[in-house]
Amino acid sequence: MFDIDNILFEALGYRMSLLELLATLTGLAAVWFAARSNILTWLFALVNAVLFFVLFYQVNLYSAMALQLFFFCNALYGWYNWRRDESGEKKPVTLLTHNQRVIWLSVIIAGAIALGTVMKHINTWLPDLFPERATFVYTDAMIAVMSIVASLLLARLKLENWILWILINIMSVAMYAMRGVMLVSIQYVIFFFMATYGFIEWKRKIHIVHNPNKFA
Repeated sequence: MFDIDNILFEALGYRMSLLELLATLTGLAAVWFAARSNILTWLFALVNAVLFFVLFYQVNLYSAMALQLFFFCNALYGWYNWRRDESGEKKPVTLLTHNQRVIWLSVIIAGAIALGTVMKHINTWLPDLFPERATFVYTDAMIAVMSIVASLLLARLKLENWILWILINIMSVAMYAMRGVMLVSIQYVIFFFMATYGFIEWKRKIHIVHNPNKFA
């Protein structure tokens, strides 16, 4: 059932698997609820992580596959962290400090180099698990590490998460299109606009939090 070669239907010459369709729909739902600051985002994120883990293994995008393990755990953390506080109020959207931004940028660069190097050789180290050579090694690794950081910032209600997601989506559209997973590529086009919407919505909430009497 969850095999990328199990074709559900064909449209405009593209063969759509049930796995890819479900992964795409749950991903769209997760991002939409995140942009709306709705805690249901984490429920869809849990299901999405499982589906994409299976899909990415089958198309040899091992960094993206491994990333789903983190997404699953982060969804549990995000669900916990987004709960209302003791007064029943939603936790506010906040910004990173300058030093925090520098630290996270350094983590992204170092992490992408390290992960890309590992994934470049993983098929020779673990041939039974990864019989095929990884594709788009460093691009895939950069997207994976940026996604980890963006997800952590999302769970912590930091506005900068949306800036990272916008960059991730641009890179992902190209990579998945070249890999032939067209619906996933189209999904990231939609994600780009949703991330832009999320940034605008969260920025407005920061403005309200720091200026509570402006519209009084």
